[in-house]
Amino acid sequence: MDILYAFDGSAASYPFSVFNSWIGNWMGYEPFATSYLYVCILLASLPYCHTFSKDNKNQYILQYYCRIDKNKVHLAKFITTYVTGGMIVFIPVFLNLIMTMMFIPALKPIENGMFIGAGMTILSRLYYDNAFVYVAIYMVQFFIYGGAFSVIALAFSYFFDNSFLVMLSPFVAFFGLGVISTLCRRLFGLITFNPNVLMAPSHLLYDIEIIPFICEPIVITLISAYIFFRKGRNNEAI
Repeated sequence: MDILYAFDGSAASYPFSVFNSWIGNWMGYEPFATSYLYVCILLASLPYCHTFSKDNKNQYILQYYCRIDKNKVHLAKFITTYVTGGMIVFIPVFLNLIMTMMFIPALKPIENGMFIGAGMTILSRLYYDNAFVYVAIYMVQFFIYGGAFSVIALAFSYFFDNSFLVMLSPFVAFFGLGVISTLCRRLFGLITFNPNVLMAPSHLLYDIEIIPFICEPIVITLISAYIFFRKGRNNEAI
């Protein structure tokens, strides 16, 4: 790859770098990279989200209950669903970063418009001083968000018998939060809690946005866990 393509030495140009070429840099700007934010949550539900609903529906879950403590069964389901959901979202982005690094040098970002805009944002200095740490934070966030939204399916499995609806519930929650966040921001001026924005490495966070950035996946996980384990105590799969 010609890394000097379109580089003319002016302040508004820059050679291809890992940090202005990997998929995370274009989330929110380029259609393919942006669409991944929606598709990844749908992918996160594919491996494991529907299994608990199917086991409940066909009574196979009783085979587990008669051999292992019910709480241990539910804990194993919850952890497995969280980890697989997180990995499904994390792995493609991580591979994209690694493959980009194989062909393009990791030139240090500069504030010339070819990289993420800086402004007065809480992570702007980190991005320009140590871009790898910035990217690592978002890599962890991809895993956390993937796991958080995948376990939503476990909570929904007690309300829907249809495994397809259960598998679709993480995506519906992801999209619904984005719509609600947009409405609240326009009507009441609230800070964004749109996961589509908070997950994008191309969106540098303002000071106040660090609250939903940290708390949103934790709250989603805790609510899903509360519903799943509370309902699970009385679950007899009948």
